[in-house]
Amino acid sequence: MVNSFKNAKVQERVWQSYQQLVDQWPIPLEELDLPTTYGLTHCILTGQKSNPPLFLFHGVGDNSAVMWLLNIEELSQHFYCVAIDTLGGPGKSIPNAHFNKQKFEQVEWIHEIAKHLSIDIFNIAGVSNGAYIAFNYATKQPDKVNRVICLEGGMVTTPIKAMLQTLMMMFPEILIPTDRNLLKVLKKLSAPDSPLFDNHPEVAAHLILLMRAHNQQAMFVHKLQKYDKNAAVAVRDKLYFLVGEHALKQSKDFIDILEDGKFHYQVIPRAGHGINHEQPDRVNTEIINFLTRDNDKSLASL
Repeated sequence: MVNSFKNAKVQERVWQSYQQLVDQWPIPLEELDLPTTYGLTHCILTGQKSNPPLFLFHGVGDNSAVMWLLNIEELSQHFYCVAIDTLGGPGKSIPNAHFNKQKFEQVEWIHEIAKHLSIDIFNIAGVSNGAYIAFNYATKQPDKVNRVICLEGGMVTTPIKAMLQTLMMMFPEILIPTDRNLLKVLKKLSAPDSPLFDNHPEVAAHLILLMRAHNQQAMFVHKLQKYDKNAAVAVRDKLYFLVGEHALKQSKDFIDILEDGKFHYQVIPRAGHGINHEQPDRVNTEIINFLTRDNDKSLASL
């Protein structure tokens, strides 16, 4: 069975830190462990059930508690938010023996979550790998999604290249993983002079803990599907991409794909890969506006 953490001791430390972050969420919430074919999936639910449902997916080395800490108060005023800890990620979801490369089906896993919650059609927002999960589901099951916001990610053209680019951004600091060096890695992923980690040291501390504790090989179970332009263009009006202004040169290939497919996207100033942490107010506004406006007004305003 695939373990999301390097050992039980660091898993316990992460879960304690996770709960400390959830306790900082400034709104009422409910935590559920939903049984699925592939293991228990931990979800944090906020907002009124009468609001439009919004599934939230975090990145590879993140979890729901830290990813949506700075966004959830505003989002939960407009949506019934379901923040999902990805199986294989460093959250509180627990994979079982069916979570392996031969058996795991990401789309089916999301189906099961929605079925448990009695939700038929929903919006999705995701960051980085969470953006890929959102994009992939929308292209595979367009009738199940209303609209989708992809932050700093989405389609994948060359999975190996994407993985290598991420690893290279961590060198050389990752070779000597002191707290100081791991903080440097986080800052390299952020916009220059971003005050994020000074203003929110709890975010930095948790992310550093995750870098130490996560067994990233557990995420290899998620098979990446290559970009299918025809499938993506077919759902183009359901999709909106947000890209951080920092490191746009590295994002050139991605921007070229967005331009070629005539997808709706926006570049967010003074933001890096942690786009929703670095510019939470702007990102919240973009998400709310796109998901709540009617079709004609939404697309005309992009």
